[in-house]
Amino acid sequence: MKLITWLLLALVCCPAAALAEETPSTPPPPPELRQALDVAITTTISVELLKRTFRDPRPEDSGLGGYAFPSGHATAAFALAAVASEYQPEQKWLWYLVAAGVAWSRVECNAHDWDDVIAGAALGNWLGNTTVAHGGLVLKEWEW
Repeated sequence: MKLITWLLLALVCCPAAALAEETPSTPPPPPELRQALDVAITTTISVELLKRTFRDPRPEDSGLGGYAFPSGHATAAFALAAVASEYQPEQKWLWYLVAAGVAWSRVECNAHDWDDVIAGAALGNWLGNTTVAHGGLVLKEWEW
């Protein structure tokens, strides 16, 4: 596996393992933490499946390997912005401004074309809002 995939797995699995080892007297994690972890898992899985399905090459001269569609960075940024906006609505503009900056940076550094980041933004926004609406997609049924 690529280094970035291992880093993403470590980013997702380490907090999950820490949450799973709670003692009975420890209160459950706040829903925003659980939903942020949930959206990180669903985003990673969804993006990897779509990249392997579409096999869209990255822009020429990007110097990067792998596939481009959809942008994983844009997907994750917009998914987390959707979750954060639910719990901090007064800062919604800030979360989406940061997500848009992440998406723009992926085009600016020639890692993606605009269609990759727009699709990633739409997918991320949908995953984030769906996660919030249903209390989670992957971690919903876990007893905390």
